[in-house]
Amino acid sequence: MTSNFVLCLLVAFCGQSLAGLLNSFSADSDYTAAFLMDSMFGLFTNDSKYIMNGGFTNPIEVDVTFLCGNRNVPTLVPTTINDGGLGSKIDTSKPLVLIIHGWLDNSKRNWIKQMTVDYFQFVDTNLCVVDWSNLAIHGYALSVNRTYAVGDYVAEFVSYLNGQGIPLSKVTLVGHSLGAQISGQVGMRLGGQVGAIYGLDPASPLFKMPFDVGTSKRLDKSDAQYVQMIITSRCTLGVCVGDGHENFYPTGGMVPQPNCVVPMFSNAETPELISCSHAHAFTLYRMALNPKNVFNGKKCFGYSAFLSMACLFNPTSKMGLYSRRIGGNFYLMTSAIPPYTV
Repeated sequence: MTSNFVLCLLVAFCGQSLAGLLNSFSADSDYTAAFLMDSMFGLFTNDSKYIMNGGFTNPIEVDVTFLCGNRNVPTLVPTTINDGGLGSKIDTSKPLVLIIHGWLDNSKRNWIKQMTVDYFQFVDTNLCVVDWSNLAIHGYALSVNRTYAVGDYVAEFVSYLNGQGIPLSKVTLVGHSLGAQISGQVGMRLGGQVGAIYGLDPASPLFKMPFDVGTSKRLDKSDAQYVQMIITSRCTLGVCVGDGHENFYPTGGMVPQPNCVVPMFSNAETPELISCSHAHAFTLYRMALNPKNVFNGKKCFGYSAFLSMACLFNPTSKMGLYSRRIGGNFYLMTSAIPPYTV
């Protein structure tokens, strides 16, 4: 890229409106979107090792690991395909949840630890965290490119557990950002037979922006018996429109989410508001694991209609694990204070 091109991107990026941000996605090149993603976080990843080695050289089982447990084994332990000690880690008589993180993330993050604790408290299930951080630490475009290999390997792992006695209908995938798109790829490879996928603000750049790569490469409702999307950074890091059986739009799915609003004197900039809102999807999902935290969404044809009470008498469904699964688009208000219910 020329310095002038980079400067133009940064000028567009530093504009005050989201429209200016979105205009920076050019249909001429996939990597325009990828470069902007890097810029938003002030991160230009050093991929010299990748370039010098001529690509990714590690076996996939080195770069993608599974940490599994259940209520009886609450400390997650490494688990592999054809694991000789599987019986001490997985109870095949119980359902299975897999949590898949996104770009620049890893299994040691607090949100994953907290979600694991909450799952074991409120749901009697096996749980595995998919750690693909070795592939998620590269520039955005390279990480997107590796999601397909990750999806293949996770699908192989799920197939192995299916062969050990866990029905695909009892498997739930919970993915954030790129992890949501990986979840869709896993579901597609398993013929859409997994029980449920929860896409937490599925990543939009290089999946739906600057153009749609197609449903075989991204999450949509054909990937599982039930697909729910929770959209919190609409048309920026997250998709503009959900493709699940049920799509929930807290506060319209818009940036900033209420907990991300900062005082006027703060130095926070647009990228921080967007990334905070993007991350809020997994926080809301985690809060909703507690049955006492009810996030009722109103079925409606748009956020403006929801605000004007045009959908006042429409049915409701609960966002998160305890949804009524009636299908449709749902809008709801959230608060700025945990547990964010209103």
